[in-house]
Amino acid sequence: MATVSGADEEVLTVKKTVHRKEGIMIAAGICFVLLLVFLCVYFLSAGKTPDAREAGITAQPPAAETAETDRTEPTEAPKPAKGYVLVTTATRQGFLPLPEEEDYVFPLTQTMEDGTVWENVIHLTPEGVYMESSNCENHDCIEEGTVTLGNRNDRILGNMIVCLPHQMTLELFTPEEILTMVAESQQSQGR
Repeated sequence: MATVSGADEEVLTVKKTVHRKEGIMIAAGICFVLLLVFLCVYFLSAGKTPDAREAGITAQPPAAETAETDRTEPTEAPKPAKGYVLVTTATRQGFLPLPEEEDYVFPLTQTMEDGTVWENVIHLTPEGVYMESSNCENHDCIEEGTVTLGNRNDRILGNMIVCLPHQMTLELFTPEEILTMVAESQQSQGR
């Protein structure tokens, strides 16, 4: 029978701890994405997204056909979206899911301290996102076109649409990329 020295025991303990921490980080990342998906579905079904609720902006997702039925069994959990758009402004961030079927628009209004109103309309499709309209000076964000899951690696700006005058970016991510971002964020925070 082989014996384990004190140094070998310490190495085994460190390896077990590292594997346990990696498992916890992966589980936490998965929980975060599931929570994110749930919140997006919840707020969109209520007609508002988390950021929109704070700003008093109503999202306009496609109207769902609902039929009245007596359901005694639980309904299926909503499927995660094929992609998510990270909307970043000077003061907040939030995710918008790509729709499964019908396009929808998300109007975003920012009111600056001097009373200036910045308005952008984000158009989401089942495959991607584009800036439908903006009251910025140059409209470069509109001219940047559509970012899709299929073309984002070929575009000069990659997965992004940028409205510099309004300090806004749109970034298209897959659910897997969001998981990776969460894991990297947790590692950098020492969790």
